[in-house]
Amino acid sequence: MMIEIQDEIVALDVETTGLDSEKDRIVEIALIRIKQGSIVEKLVTLLNPEIKIPPDVSLIHGITDEQIKDAPFFRDIAVKVLEIINQKTILVHNADFDIPFLKKELKLCGLELSEIKIIDTLAIARNNFCFTNNSLSTIASYYKIDTSGYHRAEADAMMTYKIYCKLLEELQKKGIICGKQGL
Repeated sequence: MMIEIQDEIVALDVETTGLDSEKDRIVEIALIRIKQGSIVEKLVTLLNPEIKIPPDVSLIHGITDEQIKDAPFFRDIAVKVLEIINQKTILVHNADFDIPFLKKELKLCGLELSEIKIIDTLAIARNNFCFTNNSLSTIASYYKIDTSGYHRAEADAMMTYKIYCKLLEELQKKGIICGKQGL
């Protein structure tokens, strides 16, 4: 698996009302556009999912119905989301979870993703490393990356980016990737 080094990337994370992208909704999103190692744009917001957050899910991310009752709806930020991510490289940990939620929310607004490239740190970890498990917090802890705020979109997006940088460093040392780091 050849991995390209990106000069510009958008770290993405979502928190949701559950695990099923067909019936559940996004309650928090973070898009952090990073160019040559510096944050150049951020969109981080709670969202009103228009459905209740199950109590067991609130226990995971700490987001409650009370916190999101006056938050914007996804449709209020959909165009801005597309402006940030279309024709960019999206960095995510577990694309099979986040991307279907994002696509569904955009589809509900009559919009769709186009021309994006996805880099999944979960896939990189699974294919190239042997961590005790490949959860975001396990890999972050392995690299001594701060995990405070875990299961909140902005913290998880930043952890994903920091993990990506560490994985790239190691893969470069192994000769799996070449070129300037640019990070």
